[in-house]
Amino acid sequence: MKIILTGATGVLGSHIMYEILELFIETPNDANKLFIIARNNGKNSAIERINQLLSSDYTPKIIQDKGLTALNQYLEIIDLDSNAIEETFLEKTKGGYLIHSAGYVNLSTDEDLKEKIFDENVLLTKKLFSVFHPYIKKFIYIGTAFSSGVRKGLIANDFHNLDFKPEHRNAYEYAKFHSENFIAKECRAIGLPFQILRPSVIGGKMLGTENNYFIPKYMVFYLLAKFFYFTSQRKDKQEPVRFIINPDTGLNIIPVDYVAKVIVNTFERDDIEQLNIVNYNSFNMVQGLQLIMKEVGYTNFTLIPNHLDFQYKNTIEKLYYESIGKHLKPYFIADANEYDTTVLNSILKIPKLDNEDFTNLIRYAIDNDFQDIKV
Repeated sequence: MKIILTGATGVLGSHIMYEILELFIETPNDANKLFIIARNNGKNSAIERINQLLSSDYTPKIIQDKGLTALNQYLEIIDLDSNAIEETFLEKTKGGYLIHSAGYVNLSTDEDLKEKIFDENVLLTKKLFSVFHPYIKKFIYIGTAFSSGVRKGLIANDFHNLDFKPEHRNAYEYAKFHSENFIAKECRAIGLPFQILRPSVIGGKMLGTENNYFIPKYMVFYLLAKFFYFTSQRKDKQEPVRFIINPDTGLNIIPVDYVAKVIVNTFERDDIEQLNIVNYNSFNMVQGLQLIMKEVGYTNFTLIPNHLDFQYKNTIEKLYYESIGKHLKPYFIADANEYDTTVLNSILKIPKLDNEDFTNLIRYAIDNDFQDIKV
């Protein structure tokens, strides 16, 4: 089996890489090959970055035990910044599955970032399709469940045969939806099989016994926890903070290792064209916020409904709402919705996420000072 993977140095992409390599180790075949398209980061080459991910304390034990030398039999890495994708490389990938996991996750609503967020997500997708479509047997695009846009009620897996145009909260949601549309349209035009797989908000590991709650980068709800954790460490008195929130809405959170396992268990299936990789229940936003603030030690807060005339009352409110709060607010005030998980649960049983699990995700982040793993 040949697989081409982008985004292997990212939060989800690294775990997809682990799952693919674990599959190769457990089902040996001389034809197994993982082609990784990555970038250098100015300090380390693409190969050095991948090697770091394959030999760290948080690398799955089965991969650590195999060792870098033995793993090289499965790997070929191309640095997208220093090499053009040459014909000789493309020929090697012929008949492979392309899993496009790379993306620029940014929930900013700032107008001056709109174009950058759109281009970072869409242009690479179009380039990959243009270069690889004559060689691959299937294009698997990793999107986001939030490309559904502002929706309420039950959300099905099909986002592209709707009788309405989705309204998106930010440039990231729109860019991912646009990329999905592009892939679906272009693949259908040439008869190339494709698949769109959409995780919701990604949380730390929760399957198995290794490195539970680990996540290499803290995003979305973690950033709120980080903001108030470090604010609570200040010696001066906690200023009161008001959270504008819809008490009925929730945040759909799914463990990163579960998402990766579903992707690796699904990409060969011809009967699944679109799939939301989500929890069967969204975690109530009020409940989650209360648990976060309890764990980070910030007690001086209240919950209020949305007000058009909302004015900051103090420095902390201003700092929060002009940084992470500005980008989270559209999700805090959204109508409640859920996803149809019938097909997903038949692929791999969805793990529960209760108060204890959510608290453990936050505690893990606190114990590690919210330090991202940089490769």
